[in-house]
Amino acid sequence: MIDAPAWSQDGPVAGAETETGARRGLSIFSKAYFDQFSPVTALDMVQRIPGFSVSDGDTSRRGLGDSFGNVLINGRRPSNKSLSLDTVLQRIPINDVERLELIQGAQPEYNMRGHARLVNIILAPGAGNSGSWDARLQYSPAGRLGPRGIIAYATVQGPVELTFGLDTGTSGNRIRRRRALQDASGAVLELQRDNDQRQYREAVPTLSLNWTVDDRSTLRFDLQGTVWDWHRNQTSFVDAPAGSGVAPLRYEQNQTGNHGHSYQGMVTYSRDLTDAISIQTMGLVNREMWDDGPEAYETYDPVIGYLGAIIVSSTGETEETALRQTLAWTADARHTFEFGAEIAVNARDTGLVLFEDDGTRITEIILPVANTRVEETRSEIFAHHTWTVSDRLSVESGLRYEFSEIVQSGDFQQSRSFAYPKPAVTLNWRQDDQNRLRVTARRDVDQLDFGNFASVVDIADNNATLGNPDYVPQRTWTLEAEWVRQFGEDGSVSLQVGHDWIEDLDGSVPVTTPGGVFDAPGNIGDGTNFRVTADLTTPLDGFGVADAVLNIFAEWYKTSVEDPLTGADIPFAAVREWEFGLDFRQTLAAQQLAWGWDYHWVSDRRVFLAQEQRLHNNTDGDLDLYIETTRWGGVTTRLGVDGLLNNGDDRERVFYAGSRAAGVVDAIEHRNESSGASWYLRVRGTF
Repeated sequence: MIDAPAWSQDGPVAGAETETGARRGLSIFSKAYFDQFSPVTALDMVQRIPGFSVSDGDTSRRGLGDSFGNVLINGRRPSNKSLSLDTVLQRIPINDVERLELIQGAQPEYNMRGHARLVNIILAPGAGNSGSWDARLQYSPAGRLGPRGIIAYATVQGPVELTFGLDTGTSGNRIRRRRALQDASGAVLELQRDNDQRQYREAVPTLSLNWTVDDRSTLRFDLQGTVWDWHRNQTSFVDAPAGSGVAPLRYEQNQTGNHGHSYQGMVTYSRDLTDAISIQTMGLVNREMWDDGPEAYETYDPVIGYLGAIIVSSTGETEETALRQTLAWTADARHTFEFGAEIAVNARDTGLVLFEDDGTRITEIILPVANTRVEETRSEIFAHHTWTVSDRLSVESGLRYEFSEIVQSGDFQQSRSFAYPKPAVTLNWRQDDQNRLRVTARRDVDQLDFGNFASVVDIADNNATLGNPDYVPQRTWTLEAEWVRQFGEDGSVSLQVGHDWIEDLDGSVPVTTPGGVFDAPGNIGDGTNFRVTADLTTPLDGFGVADAVLNIFAEWYKTSVEDPLTGADIPFAAVREWEFGLDFRQTLAAQQLAWGWDYHWVSDRRVFLAQEQRLHNNTDGDLDLYIETTRWGGVTTRLGVDGLLNNGDDRERVFYAGSRAAGVVDAIEHRNESSGASWYLRVRGTF
């Protein structure tokens, strides 16, 4: 087994004392605890810890500081922005795991990095030189088979551990759409039927190297690549009411493809300078390139034939390079400090070409900000302090200050500079062995979506979105409290209440050009978000259902922002009012069987645009069922069905004559989109 430092990325600081037990907020889960779930890899085990959800950190935020996950291996973080926790944990066979520890509340030897809880996987002596595999065959309503396979193997050679992985597969689903277009009085103008057949293929190889250089230093290297290819063939039949029936109005056809590749690499060097001081250096390189089209939307008359087409072609490339240096100091048994700096360069090149073919000639349609490059250079300094006030109380505090410059070139040229302080403080209080309270106050700055700086078109929805060079990152002040209670060996309940004050909320703003009124991504003003989240995991033996576990998740949001067109309060476009989920599993040990189901349901969502309003409705929720066994060949075999209640998602679009603020309805479109239920057979094992 490779020594713990080989997993190094962000582990216990030098000189910190390691204590366990309830006094330090540590719950231990033996390997036998997970037998009822028939785990194959460490990921299966972690996902079954009551009240815990795997998180990679917020990779959508800026730089490396927020992209640390909430799972440790032998006390050290194994994941980073180039390698997800799911990928890492899928590569650890269950035979290599000795036990799991649930860490609740800030500990001097562990940097929580904003997470309320951490899971620490303790590897068994001699772990390594082992592998896992996962094979899946999915049958879609289109009658297509989609195979997928994952294989991973780790080998230990002295102080070096190498882990190889490959995730590859194909999928092919068919989406059916039904559309009805009405005028303002409700009279039907058009009826449309879409048959949208898709096929997707990808391969994701990974490589990790962990090297214990000496007693005080470690080196870790992670590399992941992705190659993908996506195709779509869509046919649409549009009819018009005629008497008691319908008459063909037009026929539309669309064929397109998307292909690309990406790679992410990260290196981490850690060294203990003394028993109390350690340093860590991290470097990241991330590149992605893609090519869309040419995508032709062709229109045919049932009598005349070909009428014309709109042709779209686009290319893109993103770049991210980052360097982070930290110094950790354990001042004494109660105080630990971390200081450091980070610099990152992010960029995106986008090219978009749009043509109109009228059957006689092809004419280019000029869109503003269609070809552009956006580059951000960002630097940050930070300090973090963990104070263990007592066995029951700890306080985490920190301050980050970032400076950034955004330069846009191409169709639009502009340069802007920003500076943002980002303070944070978290109080963790353990009332007793069962109850814990966490209160957090912080300021966040969201990662810029560089796609918002460039124009895009959606021919299927007859919609163009202009790039917005004046877009700025959204900032949020948050006050949040969470109460967690554990009961018995398998039970956990948590309640989280939070309030967000958001500056320059991301949204859609109207832009008037000589070609008409368009929507553009932008900042629509300041808004608020009050939210309540509840999570319950409980065994059902007390309800007469033996060896069964139920998880209930519910979340409610109350969002508000001033409509830039009407001045009225409206909800956030990207946030639904509520979300609800159930997850049930029962183990029948004597029969070597288990079965379960999960159900997920979300509320409606409204989107407000310059000349349009949309209502999205998730009609019946998502129900998945499965049954699995371990009785054949020592492997876990599962048969399941996803989307059993899939009657489609509804969408209503209300089009206005002129500005939405005037309220004059021009037309209404109703659409139902469904891909149906899909069956799968999954077999997993270790070697």
